[in-house]
Amino acid sequence: MVLAKVEAAWRADLLPILCIGETLAEREAGRTLAVLEGQLRNCVPGEATAAKLVVAYEPIWAIGTGKTPTLAEVSATHAFVRQIMTTLVPDATSLRLLYGGSVKGNNAGELLAAGDVDGALVGGASLKADEFLAIAKAA
Repeated sequence: MVLAKVEAAWRADLLPILCIGETLAEREAGRTLAVLEGQLRNCVPGEATAAKLVVAYEPIWAIGTGKTPTLAEVSATHAFVRQIMTTLVPDATSLRLLYGGSVKGNNAGELLAAGDVDGALVGGASLKADEFLAIAKAA
């Protein structure tokens, strides 16, 4: 279904953001990377390019909880995602990889400086002007 939605977005001349992420149970079972790889391999169309797709890693367990992975975990996960994307997208080195999941003004600078993080997918913090402005300043 996600694959079809990416293709539908292209037909509507939209740039899709493909969000991937693991549940807390999957994380605690040490399955994060396997889950993300499966999501990518099943949801990235064969004709994807860096210009036509953005990928966002957003751990489900971090959405709205105020919890985030460590910076080392974010960097390692994004590096893994980029590695998988090199097998799926010809220009994966140019693909934008975003981090989402409790991005706030007080952690945005660190998250955006983490390796292989090209931007943030901001959720609830975008609804609070002061918080969103702090994120924008951090960027």
